[in-house]
Amino acid sequence: MIFGITTSNRKKLIKYAMLLVATSVLSTNATAQDAYPENPVTILVPFGPGGTSDIMARILAKHLRQAMGGNLIIDNKGGAGGAIGMMQLKRAKPDGYTLGLSVIGPEVLQPGMRKTGYTYQDFDHICGTYSVPLMMMVPQDSAFKNMQDVVAFSRDNPRQLTYGTSGTGTLLHIAMEMLMKQANSTALHVPYKSSAEMVTGLLGKQVMVISDTTTVAKQYKLRPLGIFSDQRLESSPQVATTKEGGWPIQATIWGGLIAPKGLPQEIVAKLEAACEKAVNSEGYKADVQPLDTPPHFMGAKAFAAFAKAESEKYTKLIRQMGISHEK
Repeated sequence: MIFGITTSNRKKLIKYAMLLVATSVLSTNATAQDAYPENPVTILVPFGPGGTSDIMARILAKHLRQAMGGNLIIDNKGGAGGAIGMMQLKRAKPDGYTLGLSVIGPEVLQPGMRKTGYTYQDFDHICGTYSVPLMMMVPQDSAFKNMQDVVAFSRDNPRQLTYGTSGTGTLLHIAMEMLMKQANSTALHVPYKSSAEMVTGLLGKQVMVISDTTTVAKQYKLRPLGIFSDQRLESSPQVATTKEGGWPIQATIWGGLIAPKGLPQEIVAKLEAACEKAVNSEGYKADVQPLDTPPHFMGAKAFAAFAKAESEKYTKLIRQMGISHEK
């Protein structure tokens, strides 16, 4: 007995004190998560400012502010095809105050090409926000009228069809190679350093066709030949799909919101709900309409499963194409 307290009672007091501490910690964590976000939230964009990904991130941030409150800040961390920004996100504390824009290139294609230090499994997926299929396009004076013309030319003239992309291993590159493979044909790939250089090459007759989003086609007044999808676009209903041509190919540029692995589920749920409200709002739809990038909301579980499927699909394709940088 110490100070009138028996050993048995002392053990009970210790257990009670430990229970109070544990309850206090849980209560503090719950309160912090209920109050989220109390501090500014940074959204890392793995590209420089001004591009489609950056614009889409800023539009999302604007409507997330309206949906859940708080201050959201865009931080551009470009370089290495998006790998630099993704690595910074991976190393961030999973507390909800550092999020990231997920795009197919940095999250899926880059790890399929080379050792980046991360894979899709290093992130918690919160929501998918947009999805737009690639479109094959040509100058207005091109003799090609549709994708069938392009395929026919490539078959009749092996390795004479030239197509430009914004780089080896990009979705633009992979989509064209998928088409050539399914059409039992060949073409010559001409990689450029950027989308702008690719378009310049097309207009300068250095290449015959390119593939990119509808935004590029409208911006440079290029003529669309078809889209890499199984459904026509509402914004370009006259443009046929690869499926209609007999090639079941889908090549879609998509994006969404992710976080470092280990984000508390309460915060995931809060962000997911805010994303759904933001992406389905009339204001968001109006803001993305000029970009021809229609809203496409996916919840956390669906987005995670989608990223897994995309990673497996494109990693396999990259290896089959022999464009992986890994030996």
